[in-house]
Amino acid sequence: PGNAPKRLTVHGFPQESTYILKLHCLPLNRQTRLSVMAKVTVTLLGTAQDGGVPQAGCSCQRCISVHEGQSPELYPVAIGIIDEEGRFHLVEASRTLSRQLRVWAKAHPNQSLEIISPIQSVSLTHLHLGHIDGLGQFGREVMGRQNLRLLASKPVMDELATKSCLGPFCPELIESGSKVELGKGVSIEFHRVPHRDNEVGQTHGIVVRGRTKSLLFLPDHDTWPETLALHNKGSIREWLNHLRVDVALLDGTFFTIDEVAGTRIDCSGIPHPPILDTLQLLGKRMEGDADISFIHLNHTNPVIDDPQKRKQVEELGWRIGKQGQVWEL
Repeated sequence: PGNAPKRLTVHGFPQESTYILKLHCLPLNRQTRLSVMAKVTVTLLGTAQDGGVPQAGCSCQRCISVHEGQSPELYPVAIGIIDEEGRFHLVEASRTLSRQLRVWAKAHPNQSLEIISPIQSVSLTHLHLGHIDGLGQFGREVMGRQNLRLLASKPVMDELATKSCLGPFCPELIESGSKVELGKGVSIEFHRVPHRDNEVGQTHGIVVRGRTKSLLFLPDHDTWPETLALHNKGSIREWLNHLRVDVALLDGTFFTIDEVAGTRIDCSGIPHPPILDTLQLLGKRMEGDADISFIHLNHTNPVIDDPQKRKQVEELGWRIGKQGQVWEL
């Protein structure tokens, strides 16, 4: 009983060949639990455009519905990556980081974690508000981190340095085509895309590669013709096939540009390929196509809560991203 030694008789040997074994019950600590996870995972931590839903200063019914608790809050886009050793890597850092870490933990209940922590690396696609306004939370006022890996392009790093945002980080500069090992079993690649370059210097899509599958994270770019021309590709399918991705999270900021035409004097300042335009270029999903979900949804986008608009997407075989959704790579 209890911790008493156990007797084990090896059959086929004399009785005196009985062996004494003492079995030790090791506590299953947090790292032991995490190491059980063999596959790399990517979790979608937010599906909204930089302003989130509800958006500041907006009294539309969609935003008010969230304020009144009738609809869930949508956080700015971000993904969380867990490597094969159970270490955590973040792509984008929004002001809703604390709630996103909770979403991440709830998506992986087998880990018995209330929140995801500590983060081992942060990667950034570009400089716009909702992608970087949570970086300060890694500093002394909140998490108090030091020498945390931060991966981004030189223009992004230079601008962050002018804002005194790099204190908690150990910067690692990337270029288009850069491949970086994040942790065991997972790497990321940066691919340049056109997006308001006069404002943000450079924008990149990020490909996350596991041992068996890969995922493209492309929350922002200007237009498909510009992006495809930059990569010398004739179609979205050709580019995704070239990238060898199984899952693609694509810019779906607007369903149509008409959503904001009545509220903006000049819509040219907010270029994003509307979902309807992307659907026209893609048509129906075919065998061998990547599994595409639309993310970075503006608070005006009807696919957030309009079943008919969602149906237009889903009937063609594509999806609308969902917070907490998990992919195994």
